[in-house]
Amino acid sequence: MYFSRRLYWGGLVLGGLVVLSCASPIRTHFDRDTDADFSAYRTFAWIGPAPLARAQQGSDSASFVSAIDDQRIRRAVERDLQARGYRRVDSAKQADLVVAYSVGSEEKVRVHESAMRTTLYPYPARYRYGPWLTDSNVIVQQYTEGTLTLEFYDRKSEQAVWVGWASRRLSRTNDPQALISEAVAGILAPFPTAPGR
Repeated sequence: MYFSRRLYWGGLVLGGLVVLSCASPIRTHFDRDTDADFSAYRTFAWIGPAPLARAQQGSDSASFVSAIDDQRIRRAVERDLQARGYRRVDSAKQADLVVAYSVGSEEKVRVHESAMRTTLYPYPARYRYGPWLTDSNVIVQQYTEGTLTLEFYDRKSEQAVWVGWASRRLSRTNDPQALISEAVAGILAPFPTAPGR
């Protein structure tokens, strides 16, 4: 009886943690320059290393992005910005806003301890006052959290006007296309629409 109760509660806690880890939502945040006049922005262009320059940096870096993922990120951002009324131009010199992105990852550890309540009476009946906490389960999870950051700069002043980022626990089973699309959509949800839109 004692063993089966422990097994039941241990399985329940472990099952709950597995469900929670699989349903890890994307957390998004943003910050903006309150003095920036977004009504003056209609066009955007990319700045930062081109895909081939990124590839030459090597894959040992925590900020390494494959050429395919680079395309996915750029396409998702362009799609969202164009839906908001912005127009992409090829040259940063012609753009009102210049856009850059960065990625990063961090190894994290999560420790969850749950006390197990067991009815154990080490004394005679007249001294009993309730069950004792006699054991606990400790579950340690190691995981990687990835972050995508989008930065928007006023081309003329060269000042940052809007920065948004998304973080989520990553796993090998994630669909990169869906994950990138969801992250970009979440980051840009509060981004202002272009004037006249």
